[in-house]
Amino acid sequence: MNVKHAVRAMSLAAMLGLACLSVPVLAADGDAMQSFATDMNKMANKEGMISKKDFMSMMEKRWNAMDKQKKGMLTKEDVMKIFAMDNKGA
Repeated sequence: MNVKHAVRAMSLAAMLGLACLSVPVLAADGDAMQSFATDMNKMANKEGMISKKDFMSMMEKRWNAMDKQKKGMLTKEDVMKIFAMDNKGA
C-alpha cells in the first residue's frame, strides 16, 4: 500500500469514527429527524434544491428560539436540539 492509499484509508476511518459518534444522538430521536426532513422537503423546489437563504432563515429562527438570553452562543447540546425542533417551536 502506498502513501496515497494509506492516507485515503485513514481519512475514511476518521470520517466513519466521527459519524459513529454522532449516530446515537441522532438516532435517539427519530421523530426529530423526521421533523427536520419534513422541513427540508417543504423548502425544496421542484428540482429538490433548497436555497441557502431559506435554509439559513429556518436555522436562524431555530437558533433564536434556543438563545433565550440573547447571548449569541449556545451549548453543543442546544445546537443539537435545533435539529429536533419543529417550525412551530421556532
